[in-house]
Amino acid sequence: MGFHIMVKGKVLVTGASGFIGQELVPYLMAAGYQVTGASRSLASPATLPIETIPLPSPAAPDEDFARLLAGFDHVVHLAAIAHTRLPEAAQLYHDVNCVLAAKLARAADQAIGGKLVFLSSIRAQAGATQEGLVTELSPPRPSDDYGRAKLAAEAEIAGTMPRRNFTILRPVLVYGPGVKGNMAALIRLAARKIPLPLQSLTGQRSVLDRSALCRAILHSLHSTNTDGGIYIVADRKPMTAAAIVTAIRQGLGRDAGLVSIPAGLLHLAAILTGQQQRWQTLNGNLVASAALLESTGWEPTIDSGLRIAQSVLPGNGAAERD
Repeated sequence: MGFHIMVKGKVLVTGASGFIGQELVPYLMAAGYQVTGASRSLASPATLPIETIPLPSPAAPDEDFARLLAGFDHVVHLAAIAHTRLPEAAQLYHDVNCVLAAKLARAADQAIGGKLVFLSSIRAQAGATQEGLVTELSPPRPSDDYGRAKLAAEAEIAGTMPRRNFTILRPVLVYGPGVKGNMAALIRLAARKIPLPLQSLTGQRSVLDRSALCRAILHSLHSTNTDGGIYIVADRKPMTAAAIVTAIRQGLGRDAGLVSIPAGLLHLAAILTGQQQRWQTLNGNLVASAALLESTGWEPTIDSGLRIAQSVLPGNGAAERD
């Protein structure tokens, strides 16, 4: 006799084929939701056994978004642009990360009976680094076009959905199999079979297990405690670059291989070689608290080092060996 999973509702996930969506979609399906993807590219990986429908462009009329959401109970909006080097970057960030979210929110306010969960970013709250503990009560200080667009999107959603049937999540740096961006660069660095001079670096940075973020999204769909709220999402404890590299190398079956060089010398070398941004990534502080989301019943990942090690195990495609 087979088990029958009761369908809890129909969820539209934008950006379902992306890094977060690839884990979120099967997670929501296992929880009993019927999931459909929406994408500009329509190129969902074969690993996602779902229907994918076209996502209107930010320039599309509101009617297109109303048609998109017809028949859905919930929307999880993941689709965004995080990195671009195009000359019109500021406008592109605004159109994709703010205008698209605003139009989805207007349609959701009229069309859905459930929740809109919007994946914002810690960059709507803070710059690449910030001293002191970052909480939702800290004045938002985005330092780039990406963060400013995400913050503007949050305001659009809050102003458009008077029933407050939305939850806005601000994740910190996310890790997991197949990660891209800064964490992928750190994984590539750690995968090199050379000693790394990171032992003396003391900068603390909050990180986030992709599975914990998926739990936060599911929790937001379930819990009315999160209605109308903005929440930072992070693992319980921050990590140094040395601790992250050690965890990565443990996952690869290697010793930590870290040596200690005075941080001042490393900083000077970064200045001389034009690597200031990379230095900030390695040794800047950005510690964010997810206590507010925890207070609603969500549980964070406790052992980030173990989860990072597991994320780079051979076969996960998360690291390159040389």
